[in-house]
Amino acid sequence: MKPAFLLLLAVGMAACGGRSPEAVAGAGHTFTVDTAYAHTPPLSQGRTSACWAFATASFLESERLRLVGDTVRLSPMYAVRQKYLKQFDAYYYACGGEELRAGSLAHSFLRVWREDGLMPLPAYVGVGEGVRRYDHRRLLRRLKLLAARAVNHRDLLRYRRQAEELLDREMGIVPDTFTYKGVRYTPRSFADSLRLSPDNYVLLTSFTHHPFYAPFVLEVPDNWEHAAYLNLPLDTLERVVRRALQEGYTVAWDGDVSEDGCDPWQGVAVWPRHPVTQADRQQGFEQYTTTDDHMMHIVGTARDEDGRFYYLLKNSYGRYGRHAGMLYMSADYFRAKTISVMLHRDAIPCTVLPAAGSLP
Repeated sequence: MKPAFLLLLAVGMAACGGRSPEAVAGAGHTFTVDTAYAHTPPLSQGRTSACWAFATASFLESERLRLVGDTVRLSPMYAVRQKYLKQFDAYYYACGGEELRAGSLAHSFLRVWREDGLMPLPAYVGVGEGVRRYDHRRLLRRLKLLAARAVNHRDLLRYRRQAEELLDREMGIVPDTFTYKGVRYTPRSFADSLRLSPDNYVLLTSFTHHPFYAPFVLEVPDNWEHAAYLNLPLDTLERVVRRALQEGYTVAWDGDVSEDGCDPWQGVAVWPRHPVTQADRQQGFEQYTTTDDHMMHIVGTARDEDGRFYYLLKNSYGRYGRHAGMLYMSADYFRAKTISVMLHRDAIPCTVLPAAGSLP
């Protein structure tokens, strides 16, 4: 096991969860956990915008626990590295018209899974020689400069090769093969061994500027791949998520955490107004006060001291704050500030999904 892995992991490998009526206090509230499904302990994304990779990896780790009963820690930074290269190519072929940015969404992880495979965290931590923590600020500046030069010189191969060398230095070289639990794998064969499929996961959202019950390309900056999301009425979206959580599924969540009511240190996200309507939500999106700031992993549900419903989320700031990396989100905050969710298609009632061929 690499020393860097020991340094960055800093948490146990055992899954936690199960039904646990645990009472915890935070930000003036006392929460009772109704359900916390099996999930791996929080990791820190450091000074990166890689929350999308950490949240999706965590979600898939819980899927592995749910479907196979086996604990695995996936490498978020392998997905991040491959995503950077895909963005580099997109930037070049669009003559600089695409954006090479730090953020992404859950479907980027699924694309890497389909096209490049996956790696376990011990095999690819994602830090270069002598690097002590995740910090991609310098890396992104240099990567963008190389992408601009590639366009200016009309030479993708030369500058992409330089981009790969930069990623090797800053994030570490990706091994062609690696050993995990005594078995030799490639990224492709490891992904295939997980007994999961990227085709089983569905992206959902809720906005009124497109028809409901049909897919559309979600207009947020992190959706640089122009992925389509199935559009549902807000009440239906919330019912789908709650039903999934009741039936043992977890959910990947993307939304806005920039509001005063969201405090990761206290581990609480509350919204001051009730009820939150579809029109309220649309207004926030159209006025740019609801943006895709962050991704987290919904792993359960809870109640406060007055019996009000909360979602229990696993964050990617490490064992940070009063709840050691967990956050309690009120139902009103969820309704107001959710941009999108991803969950297993089996968690969605057949009356909600369109024909299989038109699914996003």
